[in-house]
Amino acid sequence: MKRDKALMGEILKQLASFGTIYGDVEKIQSALPGQIAPEVILHHLRLLHDRGLAAVDMHNFWRVTDQGYDALESGGLFAAQGMPPVENRGIDN
Repeated sequence: MKRDKALMGEILKQLASFGTIYGDVEKIQSALPGQIAPEVILHHLRLLHDRGLAAVDMHNFWRVTDQGYDALESGGLFAAQGMPPVENRGIDN
């Protein structure tokens, strides 16, 4: 599956709009325009997680990380590609 950078940005924006309420795939899917399959959303959430922009808890609820908010605020969601990987990106406790 090809990555869709625009979709990644939209997902991150939707997660940020949820505020303190974390989002699951269904909630994200209902907030996005159009019909996007849950597995496509989950794939892109995992890509955001790989970059350290989104985190997931043990109940599969997703949130924006501090680094994700920085990316949204700077408007350069993919400008930080040369950054070193963030350590310890496990499930939130």
